Parts: sequence; C-alpha cells; structure tokens
Amino acid sequence: MESQSFERHAQLAQWLHRLVEILRITGGATWEALVETVDGKTAVIDLDGIVLRVAASGGEQLQVESAYPVAREAVNFCSNGETLLDAIAGKLTVDAAVVGDKIYLRGNLQDLLGIHQIASGILADSAINPQLRRLWAEFDQSWFHPPSLPSCLPLEQQRPSYGELIRQVPEDVLAIQVDLPAQNQFGL
Repeated sequence: MESQSFERHAQLAQWLHRLVEILRITGGATWEALVETVDGKTAVIDLDGIVLRVAASGGEQLQVESAYPVAREAVNFCSNGETLLDAIAGKLTVDAAVVGDKIYLRGNLQDLLGIHQIASGILADSAINPQLRRLWAEFDQSWFHPPSLPSCLPLEQQRPSYGELIRQVPEDVLAIQVDLPAQNQFGL
C-alpha cells in the first residue's frame, strides 16, 4: 500500500512538472501569469489524499520542486480528480467548483486571483494545445477513479411518482372542513 501511495505521489509530481514545461514551451499570457503568481512561493497540494509540497523559483527560468510525503500542514489547494476532470471537460467552472466546495483554495487575494487567471488560461489553452490534451487524457486514464454511483435507469423503466404535491400538505390542513353557505332560491 505504501509503495502504491509513493507511486501516486511520484506520478502527480511528474504531471505537475510536465504541465509547467508545456506552459513554458507554449509561452504567452498563461506562462507569464504562472511565473508572476508562483515565483518564490511554496504551496501544499492535496489531490485525492495525495499531498505534495511544491516550491517554485527562478523567474522566467522557473524551476518547480516537489516533496513528498509531507508532514500534515496547512493545505493551499485541495480537490479530487473527478472535479479536475469535470473542469477540464468543461462540465464545471473553476468558480462553481470553489463555491460548491469541490475545490478548496487558501491564499491572499492577489494569489487567488493569479491562480484563477492561470487555471482559466490553462483551460482555454487546452482547446488548442495537443500537449495539454494528451496530459489530461493520461491523467484521466491513469489517476484513481472512485467507484461511481449506479447509473440511472432508462426512462421506460422508471416509475412515475404521483401525488407528491398533496403529500407535502400537512395532515391538519387537509382535515379542515369548510361549510358552504346555504343556497338561496336562485341557486346562488
């Protein structure tokens, strides 16, 4: 079990290093935002319980070093593989993942805005960069996938539920009897 955990740490570190190299080669606004945001900083990343300490330094010649296993300390980023894959596939925005507690971020406002800019840039670049698409495909195929929930039955096999609204009305309200006034000779 420990060797499997070590392998997952090593794999995650390798993917992070490859991501940085792809961004370096591509250049542009995403690379500039990455250098500006992470240069000279250290962060602790937790992805599906795999914790890495990542340090970046070197300006335009940015070098990223990762260490594992790490003593439990304040985590700067925490999420799971399914959430990242949903964001990469465009099924979930980074903003919605943060608001929905699927991604936890910790840092000062400037760092958080920088991380948002980097994430948005990476996702946008993924549409046109085959190296990023290959990296995401490898992550999708190789990363641990938790057992999924059973799929929904086809509509033909689902039973409709009738009377749900009336079941929501409290019993005492349903028991109320209303006496109607007697009708006059004209039927009114």
